[in-house]
Amino acid sequence: MDAVGDNTQNSAALKLPKYVVYDWEMDIKNQTFICDEQGQMFIFGQVLQSLSVTKLLRLVPAQQRAKVKEVFQKVLLSGGDEFLHCCLLTPNSLFIYVELSISRIDEHHLKGTISPCLIVPSAHEAAEIFYSVFENKHHGVVVTDLETRILACNQYFEQMTGYLRNELVGLKTNIFNSSSHDDSHYNDLWGSVNQNGYWSGVLLSRHANGRVFPQNLTIHKIAPGNGQEYFIGFGTDLSSDLAQIEDIESGGVDLLTQLPTTDAFLEELSRKCDLIDGPNTLLVIAIQPNFDSEDSKALKQEFSKYLKDKTSALFVGYMDNGRFLACLPVSLAHPSQRVRDIAKSLTTFFHCFKHSDKAVYEALKNGLLGVSVYGADAKTSNRLISHACQAILELHSGESRRIAFYDREVHLQLERKKRIESHVKKVLAEENIEVYFQPIIDVKLNRIAKFEVLCRFPVLEGEVVSTQDYILVAEDTGKIVELDDLVCRLAFQHFQSLKAVFGEHVGLSINRSLNTEIGVVEVLKQTALALDKEGMPTDKLTIEFTESALLKNDEHSTQVLQMLRDTGVEVAVDDFGSGYASFQYLKEHCFDVLKIDRQFISDLALNTREYRIVGALIQLAHQLNLKVVAEGVETEEELNVVRELGADYVQGYLFAKPKPLNKILNDESYGHWPFLKPAKPSGTLLSLVSKHAHHLDPGDPLSLAYQYFEHHSGDYLPVVDGKVCVGLLTRSIMNLHMTPGMGTDLENNKERENWHKSVNRMMTPISRVIDCQTPTSEMAELSSQGNSFPWVLVDDAGSFKGLVEMKTAFEFFSQGGI
Repeated sequence: MDAVGDNTQNSAALKLPKYVVYDWEMDIKNQTFICDEQGQMFIFGQVLQSLSVTKLLRLVPAQQRAKVKEVFQKVLLSGGDEFLHCCLLTPNSLFIYVELSISRIDEHHLKGTISPCLIVPSAHEAAEIFYSVFENKHHGVVVTDLETRILACNQYFEQMTGYLRNELVGLKTNIFNSSSHDDSHYNDLWGSVNQNGYWSGVLLSRHANGRVFPQNLTIHKIAPGNGQEYFIGFGTDLSSDLAQIEDIESGGVDLLTQLPTTDAFLEELSRKCDLIDGPNTLLVIAIQPNFDSEDSKALKQEFSKYLKDKTSALFVGYMDNGRFLACLPVSLAHPSQRVRDIAKSLTTFFHCFKHSDKAVYEALKNGLLGVSVYGADAKTSNRLISHACQAILELHSGESRRIAFYDREVHLQLERKKRIESHVKKVLAEENIEVYFQPIIDVKLNRIAKFEVLCRFPVLEGEVVSTQDYILVAEDTGKIVELDDLVCRLAFQHFQSLKAVFGEHVGLSINRSLNTEIGVVEVLKQTALALDKEGMPTDKLTIEFTESALLKNDEHSTQVLQMLRDTGVEVAVDDFGSGYASFQYLKEHCFDVLKIDRQFISDLALNTREYRIVGALIQLAHQLNLKVVAEGVETEEELNVVRELGADYVQGYLFAKPKPLNKILNDESYGHWPFLKPAKPSGTLLSLVSKHAHHLDPGDPLSLAYQYFEHHSGDYLPVVDGKVCVGLLTRSIMNLHMTPGMGTDLENNKERENWHKSVNRMMTPISRVIDCQTPTSEMAELSSQGNSFPWVLVDDAGSFKGLVEMKTAFEFFSQGGI
């Protein structure tokens, strides 16, 4: 066999010249190995008469031996040349790392060369080599058991992860999981390690301080042959080399931005779309920021982190080439005004960037945005993303606008909303608001009781905008308090003029929106300040809450509200009955006036569903000592019905539309409406019976009678057994059965028991029974005959139909009854 290079060899020191190559041959059939004397000395440490293939293979460690046999077999079958590296445990060294070249001579013979690459003569040198490799300054190294519990790591790994070795030993490597990759990615990673023996790639890992960093990582599975198996990882931190990871994804995550890729974003978006229910929807924004910076990659990272952690987006993602995706929730609180809720969601999102670094804010401000709305222009998650991206393409260079909607109609509506917002801000800055007044009529005294104050904006050229639209925009832009304050001030300044014409009793009713961030207390305080400044009498003011559903019933708010009421100010709930929240506030007793929503008053007629609802609301209000205003009265029929049901006040176009002060003062007929003339009662005695009077059963307790009298202005309660009135309970007799301590903290057991006394022990006999169908025209004659009150009315069958008390008769005669 020939040896290439210097053949000088010192077996003791095992110093071999570099690039030595020894030839060999192998007879597979006879299992013999042939090599020259120098090769034998290198491999076996001696020259032998005969060598077997087995003797050679015994020098190869067990795990590597299987690989050597596999390559030998491959060459025999294919006839191609192969190279491999392995270790030889030679007698004169700890081990030698060699390269084998293998060729086939025929079907039973192989030949090749063997060349030493690295000779490790002793354990001492092996330890030095291991230490140099393990404690290197450029790669983190970590060794774990098969359950990924950390056994050891080097210093670079400590620096890279922020942990100390003594903190890591015994912990599993999942402490580095950044939550950026999903479970399937980690399952694929470890599946590759177990199947192929290794995995290599870039992974986002979590630092001890919580920071997520990109790591170039290789994981090997090793089996030294002692029955134990380990994982060894080699990693480097790529944070300082952002160019290396730009627009590269790993496990569904873009490495530079650390955001989900388009596919991962789409998967989450699909899940969210499937969960959409009720008055909610989603919108997707495609964002193309302007990273006009020398260090655009670092800015892109900063923008990504802010987008993910500090905005109102449900979740975000990264497409490529500097384009981002964000999914925003939209709560459709106003289904008929969907654009308002979409605009609110977008405004909240953009306001989040007000607190970002200037570079991040400028990148968004100078960038382009496309928007797609689920359920409007897109029915699927795929369409949402594609439509948002297409909307960006509609933004041409040189245009001032930076945002576009795929849905042209939504886009036009939002552009209109922006124009209205600008108009509102300009008008308020110039205080160019005009106040209008609409009368509220006292139907018992038949006169104007107060005026509701309303605002009117100057016309916006090219747009038809209602006052309600302006108010909604003022609320959405945070200008509603400024608007309400201005209207209050102007109305208070006009108050003296109204009082001079319509009487000292006239008051004002102003609207205060609570759809504002400053809170209930501040709204009430500012109203009180306006009262003082303009000299407006507190007992002539009613405050209407236009957004009662937003009133927070905390203790401080209730105290301030009560302080204002104590000064004489009345509080009204506008549009009462249109929402559940209004009934909750009845319970809290924070109001004085209920304004029944016009939807119940429109086309109101006897014995209809609305008739019963309005009647129940009025009865409930009166039992709670609240006054009632019926809004939206437009016909005399509606007026007559709400009068009959007991409303205290009415308001509506039947009397007057809202007008400015000068038109009211210049109209000599204003306030002289024929409908205000008292109506003459007519019909039968049954028409004089209160529709909502209470009656008692004979066995009812004193406590129930007391409760009825508390909410009843009359002096009598009928006691009815079945359908027949068997007696009367008077207020004065009930009081005789009560003591001063009853119902107080001083109430004793005997007094407490007295509440259970039945009314049949206190009632008086009936003095007069009259047919309920008796015409009212006979009342004067009946009274002159000495028929004492109250009159008990019955029908033909003797069934009780109600009472007519003396004060009811006096009211009848005072109104011209005959």
